[in-house]
Formats: sequence, structure tokens, C-alpha cells
Amino acid sequence: MNASRFIACGMYAPNDDIKNAWQVLFDRFFPLVDPGNGLAQQLVFDTDESLLRDPGLQIGHTCGYPLMTRLQDSLMPVCLPCFDVPGAAGKLYSSQFIVPANSPIESLQQCRGKIVAINNSNSNSGMNVLRYALSKIGAAPGYFSEVLMSGDHQASLEAVAANRAQLAAIDCVSYQLIADLNPALMSAVRVIGFSEQTCGLPFVVPRSQYSQQLGDSYVTALNQALTTVSTEVRNKLHLDHFESVGLEDYQSILDLENFAIEAGYAKLN
Repeated sequence: MNASRFIACGMYAPNDDIKNAWQVLFDRFFPLVDPGNGLAQQLVFDTDESLLRDPGLQIGHTCGYPLMTRLQDSLMPVCLPCFDVPGAAGKLYSSQFIVPANSPIESLQQCRGKIVAINNSNSNSGMNVLRYALSKIGAAPGYFSEVLMSGDHQASLEAVAANRAQLAAIDCVSYQLIADLNPALMSAVRVIGFSEQTCGLPFVVPRSQYSQQLGDSYVTALNQALTTVSTEVRNKLHLDHFESVGLEDYQSILDLENFAIEAGYAKLN
């Protein structure tokens, strides 16, 4: 096997402590799928999409929205991690709509003319489910006075906590991981609701390598590896188990997008 191959696992790795927990899990995973040690056993904590198109990719972790809108030509989903956090249930996850802790806002209907923070325009949890929710309540495009592009969920949280933005949608897993690390930050924001649930963030493999047998072997090995790590590692990750997924599991993300586009929200504004 190509010794330069790697796993990209940066979607839920906000600090070194969490990265170390993922490393422990994958250290148990590698020997199960590669007993001859033919792989480099390299774990990369980065979310840049260029890594997902790198010829050395063995497994990547990405958001379902770019998978369905831009990456289907080169990647296939095989499984996802299922988390034990508020807003998640099995394969499904949601976003938490947050406002400043001292804000009088209690609903999306009260956010007209406010500043909204989104992590990026290619995010299901930070953008797509939010524009769908706005479409559902009949909020017309131009609803916000400004859309602040923060760069990631933590930056969106920080913007809302400082009242530089008055609303953000935060992936429920990211919310919990950041809350564990920074409870003071979370005390400065307040949750006013949850988004529509969609399928969680998938582990993907290159289409050229995909087979159902490969996907099944990865799910089995990941769940087996998870049983061998300490309770402390599992608790840090809030990780319950892994489940198989296919492209059809992510169709609802496009359904939300299409609903929003028909309502005038081709772009969140």
C-alpha cells in the first residue's frame, strides 16, 4: 500500500485534548484494517477540502452539504460517528440557534434587522439549516442587517457572546465540545431553539477505492476500536458508536436547500 496515505479528521477537533482523543481511537483502528502496517498511520487534523481530493486520502471527514453539492464526483460516504449530545439522535444531528445571554430575543421571528454570524457559506449546520428555518417562518430575503462570516463555529459563538452578532446556528456536537472546553464562553450565550435534523457529518473515501465491503469493514473496525478505548476518551469525544451511511442519507440536506431556494434564499442574507 501507498505509505503516504492519511486520514483527515478535523471536523470535530477544536483543541489538542480532543485531537489526542481522536488519535487514541485511530491508533486502535489502524491495526484492525491494516494488520501488516502497510499504511503510514497518519492522522491529519485539517478541514481544507483540498485534502479530500488529495490522492493520498484514505478516509476523510466532511460536512454533508459540500459532499452533496461539490464533492460527489470524487467521494463516497461510508459511515458516521454518532454522538451523545443534546440535539443529536443516532445518525441525525441538528444545530442550536443561539443569541447573546442578555438578549431579549426568544425566536427567529425576532431577529429581523439583526446581525447573523455563520461559519461559512458551505456549511449545513451553520448556514443551510438556518436559511431553511427562516424560509419556514416566511422571513423574506434581506432579513438580516449583516451576515458576518466568522470562519468556524467557535468564532461564531465568540461573536454572539460579544454581541457583535445577535444570532448564529451552531452544530450541536461542536457546541458540546466547545462547552466542555470553555464554559465561560457558553455562559455568555443562550439557546433559543434547534434546527431541523439532518444526517450527521460523514466519513468519506475516494470513489476510486469505494466498495460496500470496504465501508462495512471500516464501520466494524471503528466500533471495535471504540470498545477498547477508555471511558475518558469516549467522554471527551461524546462518541457513542459508528453507523453506515450512503448518499441517500444526505438527500434531506438538498431538500432543505431546495425549499430555501424556492423561498428566495439561494444565499443567506
